[in-house]
Amino acid sequence: MAQTLDAQKEVERIDTLMDKYFVNFDQAETAANHLYKLLSEKSQLYKYRVFRIDVMLQKAILYSLKEDHHKALKIALEALDEAEKYNFPERAYRSCWIIAIMYENGAEYDLCKKYLDKANVLYRKYKLNNVYSIYCVRMASYFIKVHQRDSATIMAYKALDYAKKYNNKREIRDANLLLGSLLAKHNYKEAIKHRYLAVNQFLDIEDFSSASIQLSLMATTFLRNKEIENAFRHSDSALHISQINHVVVNPIIYRIRSELFEAIGETDSAFFYFKKFHEAYITGQGALQNAKIKQISEQYQNDKKEAVIKSKDQLILFMVSLFVIIVVGTIILIRKNKEIRKKSKTISHQVTELSKTLHQKQVLLSELQHRVKNNLQHVISILEIQKESVDFNNIDELIRGNQNRIHSMALLHKKLNVSDNVQEVHLKRYISELAELVKESYDSFDKKISLHVNCTIGNISLEKALPLGLIIVELVSNSMKHAFKKRNVGIINIDFTRNEKEHRNELCYADNGIGFDFNKPCEKGLGQEIIKGLIDQLDGSTESHSNNGFELIVYFK
Repeated sequence: MAQTLDAQKEVERIDTLMDKYFVNFDQAETAANHLYKLLSEKSQLYKYRVFRIDVMLQKAILYSLKEDHHKALKIALEALDEAEKYNFPERAYRSCWIIAIMYENGAEYDLCKKYLDKANVLYRKYKLNNVYSIYCVRMASYFIKVHQRDSATIMAYKALDYAKKYNNKREIRDANLLLGSLLAKHNYKEAIKHRYLAVNQFLDIEDFSSASIQLSLMATTFLRNKEIENAFRHSDSALHISQINHVVVNPIIYRIRSELFEAIGETDSAFFYFKKFHEAYITGQGALQNAKIKQISEQYQNDKKEAVIKSKDQLILFMVSLFVIIVVGTIILIRKNKEIRKKSKTISHQVTELSKTLHQKQVLLSELQHRVKNNLQHVISILEIQKESVDFNNIDELIRGNQNRIHSMALLHKKLNVSDNVQEVHLKRYISELAELVKESYDSFDKKISLHVNCTIGNISLEKALPLGLIIVELVSNSMKHAFKKRNVGIINIDFTRNEKEHRNELCYADNGIGFDFNKPCEKGLGQEIIKGLIDQLDGSTESHSNNGFELIVYFK
């Protein structure tokens, strides 16, 4: 019996330490671990089972305070199983609301509500009125998370009533904190009253940091309601309590002071406290990191001690698992690096392509300017020659011929403008569109002239494309004007081929019209002379036939 009472006293002692966890955390954790180990060795005895569940729930809360929520949830669920197995309804009730806290922290609100409902069933079934205030506090917190503030306020007031009735100091404080937050917007004076009560309780247990934070939040409430003097008074008190009790000033206190000074236009002071807030925040983050490192280090040492006790097979399994984790981590790291390199390469390629495109566009602009100048000079020269032989009877024909020559140049510029390569043009598309354009300019309803273009040559340089285009303009114009005067149906064939054996290109132009001797000088018109001049520009040679219509073969490099 004495041993049972000793276990009960130890559980109560750990509870007392946990009330001041902010200074007694390590001591409480050590005591809980030690007692849990002792009670686990005697768990077969019924009288120790209830205390073992108590310690399991204490360990769950301690794990939660260390933000190790996974372990906290695991041991709380185990405590619930044991409480239900051995029929300890009050411990099952406590397990449910502790599990609900874990799920609330993880934003799993449906599961949080599930275990709160289970706690409520236990409360009603076993009439656990003395601990009902805990359920009310947890429900109020849940309602806040799911944005049901009216329901949260009702549950917070109910929690305060039951906590006062059964003198549950922790729940009285929690209910006051909840009401201080919930009432701040619509009834700030009532909210301030509840925060004062919470501050006094924090001071009673020497939790000076929490008391200072509540005073700062009260300062914010006063600021929001234009009570600047009260706001500064509470902010000063918050800072004073932290400093005289040698506790680390919470960054929130500095941030709120910065907001207060900013509100009254004292920007220098506002900036000073904002810097203090930033420095304290960075320091706090560093402390958290150090705590994490310490926790990891301690966990490693504990695992190492346990590994020595375990069997050889378990040690090998541990090492294999560790190796697998390292290998998997390495593989993931390698893959990430590969992805980064791949993306970097892609970006570099895109930058190169963009630079190349920009350069091409710049060259294109320069080339277009140069070509326009040369082609205009070409048109001017032809017009100067034709001026001497102008005949008012054929002025329409003269204009149409020059229009087609200009179309030839314009189409070439168009092809150049949409091409990625500013030095070459796609020959078949250029000739097909150009020949069709010239034919359509002479088409009439009483004649049906078919045009066929075949080209096995891909791209060709601009220097050759322009004279070839003008040659086609002159040849198609001549065919449409003269070749089919005595017939209503005609065929024009244009073939561009590459003679690899002779290392030269060939243009074969043919129509089935009345025929024409290309080598015979023509007294009228300049078309024949223009064609010959353009062939000379290509350094080409010709071969012509007029047996079954007109055929001209131009050989060029």
